[in-house]
Parts: sequence; structure tokens; C-alpha cells
Amino acid sequence: MDKALPIRKAFCVLSAVAVAVVLASCSSQQPAADKPVENGANASEPVQVAWSPDMDCTTCHTAEGATMEDGAMGACTHVQQAQAVCGTCHTDEASLAGVHEGATATDTMPKKLKATTVDAKTCQAAGCHDESQDEMLALTADVADLTDSQGTQVNPHEVMGKTAGHADILCTDCHTMHKAKVNAADTCVSCHHAGVYECNTCH
Repeated sequence: MDKALPIRKAFCVLSAVAVAVVLASCSSQQPAADKPVENGANASEPVQVAWSPDMDCTTCHTAEGATMEDGAMGACTHVQQAQAVCGTCHTDEASLAGVHEGATATDTMPKKLKATTVDAKTCQAAGCHDESQDEMLALTADVADLTDSQGTQVNPHEVMGKTAGHADILCTDCHTMHKAKVNAADTCVSCHHAGVYECNTCH
């Protein structure tokens, strides 16, 4: 008779008991997904984070964050040349706090700013684009981006403030930071929909 047989039988019995104990302990535990977390909140619910001016916006706004590292984007130029951060340009803290109230990282990110804007005064702050009106006009005197269907060429910075409607044009309507360069004339088309820059020719 094999002397090792009783030892093997004992080992098999002990192994079976150990497996049974492990299975019993696993089956008696509540599934992790159903376990309540502190304060009775469900772990699957998105966590709301209070917005603050010094937080890392790119945690949620990943698409915009990526443009800050993309050399083809205006945002990247601002980061590299002026060490700009989100709060350098997005300064409307009251509106930003309001739109972020109750927001979570899993929310759908907006495609465009609606409740807050980047004010022209922010762009023209000291050390940034602080040229005078005449200097700004001189910089874009030869820019032909705004040429209408009749061949009339308009200096982009000359129209700013020219009439009540033009006063509402923001720097960011033509100068986009977080997407590829857009045609500045697209801003004009919303009013000059016939492609003519002379007023009172359509209606």
C-alpha cells in the first residue's frame, strides 16, 4: 500500500474545505456596485465639484486643454508667448461660477461659450494686445480677409464700433483660440447676408 495515499487524501480534503470557505465568504458579501458610500450617496452618481478660479479647467474641458498644446491653435500661442492660463482670458468669475453650479466632469461639455464671454478689455489689457486704435488699424491695413462680393475691402478693426451693431463684435468673434482659424468674414455674414458690406442695400 502506498504510504503517501493518506497524506494525499488529507490534502485534498483540506483543499476542498478551503475552497468552500472562500466561496461562502464571497457569496455572502454585498456586490461592490450596490454598496452604499458615505453619507448615503451612490458610488455610481457623478460627483459635483465646486468651481474656483484656480482649479485645473482641463480636467473637464479636455478638448480646450489639448488646444493649449497644439501649435496650430491660438491658445497654444498665448500659453507659449504669454504664459497664459485659462483664467488669464476667462475672467468673468461670477458668470463662470453660475454656469458651473451643479456641474460634474461627466456632463456634456458645451461647444461654445453662451453665458460668459471674453471681454475686449481682457484682450487689450496692459502687456497683451494693448495697441491704440490707430496702431491696431495700421496692423491690419493690408488685410484683405473682409472683401465683399463687389470688391469693397474693409479693414477688420475699422468696423469695430462703427455702428451700434458693430459695437457688439467681440475679439473672439474673429480670433478663435480653441479651434482652427475661422474665416473672419463669417462674423459679417450674420448681418451682411447678401455679401455686400455697404449698408441699406438689402432692405
